[in-house]
Amino acid sequence: MNWASILDWEFVVSLLFPATAAVLLCQAETRGPLAKVLARTTGIVPPYIAAIVIIFGLFAARLTNDVWERENGARQVVQMEDDALRGLLHLANITDSRAAVLPAIQAYAKAAAAESPYSKAATTARQDTDKAFEALLVAVAGVRGLDPPLRSSFLSTATDLRRARDRRLTIADDQTAPIKWVSIAFFGVLAQISILLVHIGNRRALRVSVGLFTLAFTFCLTLFALFDQPFETVLAKEPAATLMHFKVQE
Repeated sequence: MNWASILDWEFVVSLLFPATAAVLLCQAETRGPLAKVLARTTGIVPPYIAAIVIIFGLFAARLTNDVWERENGARQVVQMEDDALRGLLHLANITDSRAAVLPAIQAYAKAAAAESPYSKAATTARQDTDKAFEALLVAVAGVRGLDPPLRSSFLSTATDLRRARDRRLTIADDQTAPIKWVSIAFFGVLAQISILLVHIGNRRALRVSVGLFTLAFTFCLTLFALFDQPFETVLAKEPAATLMHFKVQE
C-alpha cells in the first residue's frame, strides 16, 4: 500500500469530520444560541434513536460490502489482465511465434502501466493502450500455420485481455464515491444528534455515548475513503506493478 498516495483530502476529512462534528455538537449543548433551548428540554425517549441509528447501520453495512467488492474486483481484474498476457505469451511459445508476439505484448504492458496510478486521468495513455492492443491483435492474427483450435485460443485470450482492461477502467472511472461519502456522513451526523438528544441533562453519558459512536463513524468513513477508489489508494501502483515483468521478457 502506498500510504503517501492516500493522504488526500478525502482520507484526512474522513478522520477529522466525525470528531469535529461531535465536538461542535457537545459545544452547542453547553454554550451558544442553542444551549438554553437544549437545557429546557428533557431529551427524547431512547427507543426513538433506534430508527436513525439503524438506518446509519444498514447504510454503512451496504457501503462497506460494496467497498470490499470493489477492492477485490479491482485486484481480480488486474490479475486477469496479467493472466491474459501470460496466456498469449504461452501460446506464442508453443506455436514458435514468440518473436512476433512478444514485442506487441511488451508494448501493451508498457502502455497499460502508463495508465497508473490515476487511470481515469490519463486520456492520452488510454489511447496509447488502445493502439497497443490493436497492434497486439494484429500480431496474434498474423501468426501463420495455426490450426483452428490454436487460433481460436489466441483470439479468445486477446478478447479476455480486452475485457479485463475494460473492467479495470470501469472501476477507475466510477464517479459515485463522493455521493456515497456525503450520504454516510449525513446519516452519521444525524445519529450523533439523536444520541445527544437522548442524553440531554446527563453530560457524562452524552459525551461517552457520542464519543463511542464517533469512533465507529470515523472507522466507516476512513474505510470507505481507503478502499472505494482502489486505483487511487491501495492499488495506486497498479497495473504497472503487476505487468512490470513483461518489460524484461527476452
